[in-house]
Amino acid sequence: MTVNKRFSPFFKPLVLAAALSAATNAQCAGAEKGDTVQNPWSFNLGTYLWLPNIDGNFSAGPFNKSSDFSFGDIVGKMRNFPMEFNGHFEAHYERMGFYLDGNYLGADFRPARDQGYSKGLSTRMGIMEYGATYRLLGPSASERVSRWDEKSPSNILDIYAGGRTIWLGNEAVIGGISASSNVSVTAPLVGGRFTLEFSPKWFAKIDGSVGGFGVDNVSFTGSALGIIGYRTRFFGVPASVEAGYKVLSVKVDKPVLASDVIIHGAFLGLTGYW
Repeated sequence: MTVNKRFSPFFKPLVLAAALSAATNAQCAGAEKGDTVQNPWSFNLGTYLWLPNIDGNFSAGPFNKSSDFSFGDIVGKMRNFPMEFNGHFEAHYERMGFYLDGNYLGADFRPARDQGYSKGLSTRMGIMEYGATYRLLGPSASERVSRWDEKSPSNILDIYAGGRTIWLGNEAVIGGISASSNVSVTAPLVGGRFTLEFSPKWFAKIDGSVGGFGVDNVSFTGSALGIIGYRTRFFGVPASVEAGYKVLSVKVDKPVLASDVIIHGAFLGLTGYW
């Protein structure tokens, strides 16, 4: 009893200091761990190759061109190789997100008969999609990136709403007579995408949207994309390689321009995440 009384004045402050130190260290460790796991921001940037088949009608003034070409036919009937650019960007904050997707296609058709004074029909199409997304099912985008090498505990479902701006330009030169028209239209769209997780590496995604609804003379525009993807890393950066099929439909009715086009074909993509 004498020993306990001798050390008790020193023992109690030491116990209190040790407890406070342990609590502080645990709080700091938890904060560091929370900062790593709960970082709300995530981004991805991708590019893709789309090998198109074109079905539809293009008109410029009094001229009309009906097309039904596979990708091989397109190359054979072009005056030059069709120009194409496609890119996709997304920014996510927790379950909210923003996306931007751009497509450009330029095709120069030869005339029906080989005439030195005819250039046939040239068509230019630019499509920009943009909007807000919300994740209804599955981990947030930042959590998915932080656990890139693991299988997601849940499949992923996103819904989105935004707009699709379409620029169409047609120019026809036949028999020395030319006509051209250019128009830009913007229409609302809604859509959703579902990601099915097979394993830590393999996944499938279905993405579909519809829009137009008569706004700005766009009676209909819709798209559908189905892909199989493989997760990997390039130089330590999370990335995915995708392959599938994409369909895009556009129907515009303008006084000087009418186009009813379905573009569809194989899809190959590469996306980086951070």
